[in-house]
Amino acid sequence: MRVRLMLALSALVLAAPLLAQDFVQQTLIVAPLRGDADLRLAQQVAARLRTRIARLSNKRELHVPSGDTTESILEFAGYKPDTVLGERTLVDLAHLLRADEIIVGHVIGKRPGPVEIRAELVLVRDWRLRQPLPVIKAATMALAADSLGSEIVRARTQMAGLRRCENATRQSDPARAAAMAASAVASYSSSTLARTCLAVALASLNAPPDSVLAVTAAVLALDSMSIIAAVLHAEQLSALKRAKEAAGAWTRIVNQHADSLELGFRALNWMLRLYRPSDAVPTARLLLTKFPGEPGLRRLLFGAFSSLSDFKNAAALGDSLDAIDPEFRDDSVFEASHIVALRAVGDTLGAVAKSARSAKLHPNDPVIYLEYLQLVAGENGSAIRRGLEKFPDVPELHVLAATSARTVGNAASEIASLREAVRLDSLMTRGYLRMAELWFSAHRLDSALATLARTPRSGDGADLLRAYAIGRGMQVLRSATDTTADTWHTTISLFALADSVDSRTDTRSLIAATTLQLAQRELVTASKTHQCADTKNASKALSWADAAISRGVGDDASASELRDAYSKLSVAAESFSKSYCSTPAGGSATGTP
Repeated sequence: MRVRLMLALSALVLAAPLLAQDFVQQTLIVAPLRGDADLRLAQQVAARLRTRIARLSNKRELHVPSGDTTESILEFAGYKPDTVLGERTLVDLAHLLRADEIIVGHVIGKRPGPVEIRAELVLVRDWRLRQPLPVIKAATMALAADSLGSEIVRARTQMAGLRRCENATRQSDPARAAAMAASAVASYSSSTLARTCLAVALASLNAPPDSVLAVTAAVLALDSMSIIAAVLHAEQLSALKRAKEAAGAWTRIVNQHADSLELGFRALNWMLRLYRPSDAVPTARLLLTKFPGEPGLRRLLFGAFSSLSDFKNAAALGDSLDAIDPEFRDDSVFEASHIVALRAVGDTLGAVAKSARSAKLHPNDPVIYLEYLQLVAGENGSAIRRGLEKFPDVPELHVLAATSARTVGNAASEIASLREAVRLDSLMTRGYLRMAELWFSAHRLDSALATLARTPRSGDGADLLRAYAIGRGMQVLRSATDTTADTWHTTISLFALADSVDSRTDTRSLIAATTLQLAQRELVTASKTHQCADTKNASKALSWADAAISRGVGDDASASELRDAYSKLSVAAESFSKSYCSTPAGGSATGTP
């Protein structure tokens, strides 16, 4: 077929001359259009389009081969007039005609009624670069073809700027590329071609992701199938850590291009980096239907199963990969995850055998050693000591040492091990909380509160710290045989710590209730001692209650009771102050717990 096409081309096409201008003359062909109901109508539209574009364009800049040329080549190659040409054939035709641009589309309607044309302009050098054209509807074929031809000429006003952008990109000058592309977009507001080049240039300039996103979103609004814009869009969402949106964007890309292994790997890697394993699993399974047995895809699927704690599937897939995939065995992270999965599904024998092999294969990997320890009674003192000697900077080993010390009742050693663990990993919230609990058990309240004050307050650790402080405060009150001032102050400090992590109605109510009880206790004491100091202690506690109530304790009955109690205690404190102090103490003194 190609030989016949070449013969036809030699007989019918003359090469366009090169002219002294900014760019060499471009060639645009109008491919045979599809006619949904009337093939002859589609042929007439294509012919009139060629004439219209040629008449409106600068002939030195654009050459539009006639319909006779195109149709004669196809006829000589053996194509029937009503054949719908596929993409591969259109590319061959464009190359043989030395075309740079091609118009493809289809015509809806019958003569002599109204006509609708759907078309797009495609760049031959990269079939992914397309300029969708507006859907044209008109009462007659001539009006529709003329309208579309005019739109094509307008769309081509971006071409000079586009080529300058591409040239600057090849010359590693993204700043100039972006400027040329922006100028091209300004010349044709519905541009997708120049906008795509602009997005690539901005990404090369490391422009803020939001800037690139604005451009790619505009391209996708005009052409939802633009793969270049879609990938850039997904990458910028990923860079911004907008995980849910990014995962959705990568999923759409894979669904549209499931035959691209490169895009599949890129999508899966981003999904896992963004902690979206639930999106990675169906994506990996889809790709495996196209590339069955591909080990890289299976490794990524294993990673997704492990992240989801889907240990049944992880263990089964890990067994398969361990048997046939050297890269899986050489990766200690995969090996450790496989051991965890085997343990979780109850395959202790498999986990022990796997951990022994992995520890030998990866002798310098602390994660593998930790798994080995836990499988061979990691609480054993000598094994932990050997681990600490070999990996002194691994906080998890110090946690194991603390656990071992706890089993023998050695609180001092447990605190020392936990202190070293949190020194190595300052975000280990549970380590801090365990140390605080040990100090509480030893009645070292100041040390316990100081430890809690250093506890990290980011991520899930903040919720954990807040819940612990509230629970511990309640426990201090319940377990106190004699509610002394120290007991009240410790409880208030714990509730205030919880409120400082995240101030809510519950903690403010607890602070108000506790400080009001402390104020009442101090007033009872003052009524017996007639001492101004005791009255001032009550007023100080009332100031704390006032601060909590002012910040809001809700609108229910208990909140009303708190406000009523505060009012009554404030009146009593004022009366005691007049009686026992030279200057009124008042209930409105400033202070915070």
